[in-house]
Amino acid sequence: MCGITGYVGLSDENLLRAMCSSMIHRGPDDAGYYVAPGVGLAMRRLAIIDIKSGQQPIANETQDVWVVFNGEIYNFEELRAQLLKRGHSFKTHSDTETIVHLYEDYGLDFVRHLRGMFGIALWDAKQRQLVLVRDRIGEKPLYYAQQENRLFFGSEMKTILQALPTRTVEAQSVCDFLAAGYVAGSKTFYKEISRLQPGEMLVWRERSGCELKRYWRNDFSTTSNIAYRDAVVGLERELDEAIRLCLKSDVEVGAFLSGGIDSSLICALMKKHEAQVQTFSVGYRGNAAGFNELSHAQRVADHLGTQHHELILEAQSSMDLLPRIIWHYDEPHGEPTSVLVYLLCEFVRKRLKVALGGTGGDELFYGYPKHQGLRYLEYYRRLPKFVRTHLIERIAMKWPESTTGSRFAKRVKRFVAGAELPPEQAYLSWVSLLNSDVRASLVSEACRKLADDPAGDLFLRRYLMDAPASMNMLQRATSLDVEGYLPEYQLTYMDRMSMANSLEVRSPLCDYKLVEFATKLPGNYRLKGTRTKHILKDVAKKYLPQQIVERKKVGFDSPIGQWFKGELKGFIATFLAPEQINRSGLLDGAAVQRVIADHMGGARDYSLQLWSIIALEVWYRMYIEDRVTDGNSYRLSDLRGIS
Repeated sequence: MCGITGYVGLSDENLLRAMCSSMIHRGPDDAGYYVAPGVGLAMRRLAIIDIKSGQQPIANETQDVWVVFNGEIYNFEELRAQLLKRGHSFKTHSDTETIVHLYEDYGLDFVRHLRGMFGIALWDAKQRQLVLVRDRIGEKPLYYAQQENRLFFGSEMKTILQALPTRTVEAQSVCDFLAAGYVAGSKTFYKEISRLQPGEMLVWRERSGCELKRYWRNDFSTTSNIAYRDAVVGLERELDEAIRLCLKSDVEVGAFLSGGIDSSLICALMKKHEAQVQTFSVGYRGNAAGFNELSHAQRVADHLGTQHHELILEAQSSMDLLPRIIWHYDEPHGEPTSVLVYLLCEFVRKRLKVALGGTGGDELFYGYPKHQGLRYLEYYRRLPKFVRTHLIERIAMKWPESTTGSRFAKRVKRFVAGAELPPEQAYLSWVSLLNSDVRASLVSEACRKLADDPAGDLFLRRYLMDAPASMNMLQRATSLDVEGYLPEYQLTYMDRMSMANSLEVRSPLCDYKLVEFATKLPGNYRLKGTRTKHILKDVAKKYLPQQIVERKKVGFDSPIGQWFKGELKGFIATFLAPEQINRSGLLDGAAVQRVIADHMGGARDYSLQLWSIIALEVWYRMYIEDRVTDGNSYRLSDLRGIS
């Protein structure tokens, strides 16, 4: 695991070193550089495999193909054996070296042989071409920027920002962020920087410039006719294989354990291959204890016999960490539990370099309330319309939304608000960060004028409304989750917070072969009635207590909504004051005040939405106004609007 960066089309070794140094957190163990006329490759290394001799960049035998690589190739041992039989010689025992030899044999098709998580930059000196590749599911990030005939790239945008003379806000991304809670596709919050999408390859040629290729895309429209019993056996096999591969390491591998079905099953299958497993959980004490799942995690740890560790935090906001959190994201991110995960990763890193996490289970196996909502929608519409509109909806809309841990009232309100719409539009309303009328008022007039789609929901609509007629709603939801929410929200969140602490987190549920298998299972295998993760739970019964398997989903959460009404009330009043918002120019100050008032008055739980607005403003004031290039020394008090 590491971070990579570099350029083509210029020669500036001092710039290359500055780009590389900006992400030392991703790889504190080592740095490596390849510099030649018109090209520079660099990396920071977190030594996991072949610790002694696996330094990068790595070249082929003739020194005309060079690679830097972030991630892990889980099938590298099998690839190495095949390549040795084909006559290649190896200088190391690292997974990185398989990449250059695969490229020699297969050219641009080399990536089809890789199984793992990766961001790769490969320089072919003979062809004078640079190849950038991101893994199929998007576990690892890769960004790039074109400046005339020059191309810059990096695992994090901060590396590229070292080279750019300008930073311009991408107005469309502001609109997309308020609609979905994340920005998907190739756009970022900077006009100058693009994102390589999952399963995508960029080829830069000195004479002809850039070409984008999609080397892999999952087919969400087909369903296998596998019998249920065979599907259970097949799923267990795929899960076990993915976890076995993720355990390949020259250092110890631990695991996050929340007590939910995903992390618990991963830990159970780890125990099949490892005699001792260290597990880690985070929670609160005091007034925020209602957000804990610590007791459930401890029950699983006791059942499996893991060496369990708990990080118990005080019931306070840790808002001082906010600039550091945004510094590691490089752009706004709407997840309030970022601080918790940052602190958990810091805690784990004191003991281990590698941990497995359960990211992906909800997206593959219909684990979210929004998926259940599609089933409830069928039942709800069987009720007489008079009962729906004059009884249920009236009661629901008057119900105050809680910020103390229960999201039931909030979910009921969102459900009934969309229940009379066509299923695609109902689901769109459920997955939107803010209702269309609220976000329309929030975006400033100047920002709306610069956006092609001021509503910001074009990406969501493309998956939900414009999908082929042959795809049912669950298939449409899965494609949106796996190609949008999973890589650009969940995996981004885990990558940045873990790598901020030099911790490698592997997500076996995002193994692409497991994804291909799971997404082709019939929908009722994964969501039976309103029972989420149906087939996954039937696999888990073999390894876990019934009360854990059938436990109602709680979800990893933060008491941020309570803090906004309490200890952070003053922060909200000053930092999000109308004059401060209007000065930034992205949002409308008066509209932000209405969101705050609704939250403070209990009419709505806008915890997530307010955090997202704060994240947007922190990013703008840090990165655009102050043009920060080193966020390590930046403090909360440095932000405009902090009294």
